[in-house]
Amino acid sequence: MAIRRLSYRLDEEPDTGVVRLIPAPAGPQEQEKEHPLEPPELAAYVLAVGHRQGLSRSRLPDGAGLLCHTVAERPGSTAAGQPGSVSAGCRVDVAYADDPDELPLSLGDVAPDALIDFARAHAPRVEPFLADVRRLFDERAGRQIVVAEHDPDTVAHWIALACASLSDAYAKSLTFSTWTAEPRRAPQQIIGIGPDADFDRFDGPTLDHFYRVHDGVGGQGSTPMPDTWAEVTARQWIEGTPPEPGADDAPFALTRPTVDVRQLSAMSGEARRDIVRAHAAAVAEQSAGSPVVDELYGLCQELGPQDRATAEPLALALVRHYVSVAEDQGTLPDLAACERLPLSADAWQRLRAEFGGRADDALRRRLREPVGTWAEPLRLALAMGADAGRGLEEAMERLAGALLHPGRRACAESVEVLEAMGHTGLNRRVLKLLARDLTDSKLDKLRGLANAPQGEWLRRRVEAGEAPPVLRLVEAAARWHRQPHCLRGARLFAALAELLPGGRVTDTTTLKQLWRIVWGGSQPDSAEVAELVRVCPTRLIIQAGFGIRLVVRLRGPERVDRDLVDFARDLREEGQLTAIERATAELLMTVEEFAEGRLPLRLAVERVRVQSQQASPLGDVLRAGTGAWVGRGFARASPVELCHRPALDFLMGTGGDVLRPYREILLDEGARERMIRELPRQPAEIAALYHIWRPRQGRRITHEWQRVADELLTRVLAPVVPHLDDWTLGEVATEITRQPHGRGSQRVQEWNAWRSRQAGTQGPQGPQGPQGPGSGGPDRHH
Repeated sequence: MAIRRLSYRLDEEPDTGVVRLIPAPAGPQEQEKEHPLEPPELAAYVLAVGHRQGLSRSRLPDGAGLLCHTVAERPGSTAAGQPGSVSAGCRVDVAYADDPDELPLSLGDVAPDALIDFARAHAPRVEPFLADVRRLFDERAGRQIVVAEHDPDTVAHWIALACASLSDAYAKSLTFSTWTAEPRRAPQQIIGIGPDADFDRFDGPTLDHFYRVHDGVGGQGSTPMPDTWAEVTARQWIEGTPPEPGADDAPFALTRPTVDVRQLSAMSGEARRDIVRAHAAAVAEQSAGSPVVDELYGLCQELGPQDRATAEPLALALVRHYVSVAEDQGTLPDLAACERLPLSADAWQRLRAEFGGRADDALRRRLREPVGTWAEPLRLALAMGADAGRGLEEAMERLAGALLHPGRRACAESVEVLEAMGHTGLNRRVLKLLARDLTDSKLDKLRGLANAPQGEWLRRRVEAGEAPPVLRLVEAAARWHRQPHCLRGARLFAALAELLPGGRVTDTTTLKQLWRIVWGGSQPDSAEVAELVRVCPTRLIIQAGFGIRLVVRLRGPERVDRDLVDFARDLREEGQLTAIERATAELLMTVEEFAEGRLPLRLAVERVRVQSQQASPLGDVLRAGTGAWVGRGFARASPVELCHRPALDFLMGTGGDVLRPYREILLDEGARERMIRELPRQPAEIAALYHIWRPRQGRRITHEWQRVADELLTRVLAPVVPHLDDWTLGEVATEITRQPHGRGSQRVQEWNAWRSRQAGTQGPQGPQGPQGPGSGGPDRHH
């Protein structure tokens, strides 16, 4: 229906003083817009509204809209009556339409520049006012807004500011009155009043519960309510950039929200979050290469360090945009750009759940191409959390497999990809695959990698602490094998063992790995075996299955010592030995126990005799070493026991390997002096030593023994004789006669004859030393 525009004049009845509407004189331009008011209810409504000075927009009970503008035509016409009311002599211009949306916003528009100036002049009040305007539409029964000003034009500016901030449909639905004396009777949404209106602007319930009051004449007004749309829109007006009203279906959406970080930082937290969410929603609407996305990316990067939580929704939207655009184009997103965005661990987790599967699928497709092209899809799959994806697993297995063939191009490309990735987690997983399911062949390939140019990558991973222990050993072996170290064999094995916890090999698995790394398919020589057992327990070597390779040390050692005995003991208990090897091990154990005094003389002699025969032929080192321990055992044995068979027979029939250490121990200066000092009180030992060392001939008596026995008799026993008293001499003679070999009287005579010769050689000396019973009497056995 067409808008009817009418003009009237308020006239007063001369008799009653009642104000009535009288059609204004029609001018040339107003002839077509003047019509009588019908029905009568409309006339009454116009009359009621026309009493209010200024501009008003109302919604009639039947749904029609009415716009009234009342102005004075003659001076003083507004002076009569209550404040805000008008009297006769005022002109009322009316626009009426059955549909309120057909009415114009006002009868006189305010220019945007004027609104900007107005907003700046009233800056503190703009945001609270717009917040309440919004609530008029958000709440079904929104509280009326009362604007108190000194004049209706100022109220009109407030209303114009509200209308300019709203979409056209919402602005036309707004009802208002710029000036009224009785606001409690006004039905409009926004009501303008003067300082003298019938309204208590300082009443608490009025301010807080019944109306939303914006006081520009000295009152405090209602408490402001926060609202993001109002805050943003107010800031736009104040900064001189009038807002772009929202669409009718989203009238309070943030249009053209700021991308200035400084402006965002100056806003409240809730407003800042709403703006960022609006930007995030806008990202999804952008196409590839949109400058808006670039602008928002910069905003997100700047805002992140200041307020990561607020920036995160925008960061998520940007990542989703990059991934979606890349998928549409069949390419990969710029992951480096995504990683620079302010995303928390939880945000990345959400992205991984959303895109991980797709990233893994993209990687699997790329695996059909050369290794050198895998870097970016790998980076995406790792960033998007495709950890358990089949594509990532296959990629890592193929990278590890390529590294085992350093002579091929794929190996070099694999290292290039891993270097370009610089991803610690990926490196660790590939290195773990290299160290898994180790065989001799795989260890040889790892040695090849460590010695190849690509071994430099392995060295850096070892230094970074990313490599498993076995790869650390492989890399160190390759490095120490070269100049300037040049380590080989057992020396290299020992150096590698120091890298292990505790500096020793403690399990068979590590031993097998080290063995293969050091010797490959070859075996250590005898000299290396001796060095090897110093750093690795023999038992472990045997348990690892290398015992058979150690037998060479048992039968042909460099020297015979306790290490060799321990080695022989372990080998005997754990190894699969031949009869001669077992006899050799048992011989070493026997002579060591005999030398240490842990084996009885008779048993030791019997074992040595039998085991020597079973282990023969013995090498020079083994024969001399075991003989030295046997000689030491004889030297430490009790002379009283040694003078009995078969021990004495064994000693007299042996050669220099046994006799040399036997002689050296007894002629040691300390041992010799101790014997000379102690023997005068030990007649049984004197008799036994004489019996052992006395001159004798026989087919089984060696010349070496004869020489050693004569020297010992002369240098050890002869110096004792001058210290023997008669009692001791008698006891010695008695002990000689008790010896088990018979011919006691003859042996006593030989003893006395030898003693006489010694006395003649040394000159007359009186008895010295301890005195016993019968001392001083004649020598009965002389």
